[in-house]
Amino acid sequence: MVIIVLLCKNFFFGKFFTPMCLPLRRGGKRGVFWLRHCSAMNTTVLNLKDRTLYWRHIEAAAQALKMGELVAFPTETVYGLGARRDDTKAIEQLYEVKNRPEEKRLTLMIADPDDVKKYVDHISDTAKRLMSLFWPGALAIVFPLKNGSDMSIRLPDNAVARDLIRAVEIPIVTTSANISGHPPATDAQQVLMDLGGKIHMILDGGSTRLRSSSTVLKVKDDTMEIIRHGIITESIIRSCLENSLAKV
Repeated sequence: MVIIVLLCKNFFFGKFFTPMCLPLRRGGKRGVFWLRHCSAMNTTVLNLKDRTLYWRHIEAAAQALKMGELVAFPTETVYGLGARRDDTKAIEQLYEVKNRPEEKRLTLMIADPDDVKKYVDHISDTAKRLMSLFWPGALAIVFPLKNGSDMSIRLPDNAVARDLIRAVEIPIVTTSANISGHPPATDAQQVLMDLGGKIHMILDGGSTRLRSSSTVLKVKDDTMEIIRHGIITESIIRSCLENSLAKV
């Protein structure tokens, strides 16, 4: 029993994390099974502080995403949890590990402003001004699509997130890296506490700069609607838009 707990604890503070093993009431073969189960659910943590290993870690995370694994990574707001957009199983797993309600949509992360044109047919003047004012940054914009649906897109102000998206070379959808209803994670240890043993990998980029969630804003023509309140308030958004129009 003591050996099993120590193994799990060592993984937590080292390269891997496994869920805490439950106490054994009896010894014997059952203990062997629990040890195997504990060791089999490893979450790899890659520390990005060592710059000599930075691109190796980014590529490892990109390859994991390409293979349909879930990867947590830092943004300027909170840690995000990513999956490839075209992998149904990966998306289902993301919702499952977060215990996320199905009606809540995911956000597409992009690395460059022009990437929006790959997914959105028409960008309104209001949306263009918002992109110019707040991207890269903590604002996700929900764009209307030609088929009547919509899509939430964000360009993060974080080099790790953008480097990872570029390295993957396929669309990545994201949500916050925490159990739904829990506070969002602002460092890798908080991600481990919620999702350790449930996801494949975490890129540890230290504490996030803003330590608060992004704002989600739905835009249709000239109308706006806050879908989720975040660090950028509605008053700031409207004030910036008004000032930008005054300068035209």
